[in-house]
Amino acid sequence: MIDSNPITVDDLRAAGLTVPFVGFEDEIARFREQDRLRPPPGAILFVGDSDIRFWNFDDAFAADFAGLPALNRGFGGARTWESLLYFHDLVPPSRPRSIVYCCGDNDIAKLKADGVFNAFHGFRLFLDRVKAHAPSVRKVFYLAIHPSPADEPLWGFIEQANELLRPFCDSSGLAEFVDFKPLLLDPQGRPRSDYFRPDRLHFTREFYRRLGTFLRPKLESA
Repeated sequence: MIDSNPITVDDLRAAGLTVPFVGFEDEIARFREQDRLRPPPGAILFVGDSDIRFWNFDDAFAADFAGLPALNRGFGGARTWESLLYFHDLVPPSRPRSIVYCCGDNDIAKLKADGVFNAFHGFRLFLDRVKAHAPSVRKVFYLAIHPSPADEPLWGFIEQANELLRPFCDSSGLAEFVDFKPLLLDPQGRPRSDYFRPDRLHFTREFYRRLGTFLRPKLESA
């Protein structure tokens, strides 16, 4: 059990996570400055990697969640370890009532089987931090790790991670596993290429709109 102080790299390694490096300090510093200048209200907090960050492009995030106090704190190509190391910068300042968490695919892309462990055990540690340091949170929505055309060699690892995360969320009392993969797939069960940008990895505006429509009732009920 990690204590109540901010987590360090040594803490995470002692807990079994692989932490080869840490990035995105500049983006986190910008969040700190934004919060200093304009403290965020109690919110629906979106936190995680570029799947969250790219939702900001062309004001899509604001449009898809108009009327809801939604706050986007996606950064870079975040890995699970960074969501933990920067937890105190990302979560408590917004006093969220619910969190939409999207992280783990970059762990798998970097570390493969070790990334599966990172994604699963790292989210367990994230939930521990929520319970200890964000008592206003009533629900954490875990967005399932999704396949994309570009990462087909990793699909098996992605399924392994999701198979661990789904029952953990179901039994946690706080988290809900949100499997949005069926929205992405064609009739043959493969990711639809038209839902991805030319890099074959990140979502198009059309898919963000569809995902927002899918998520919105969950967020409103939470």
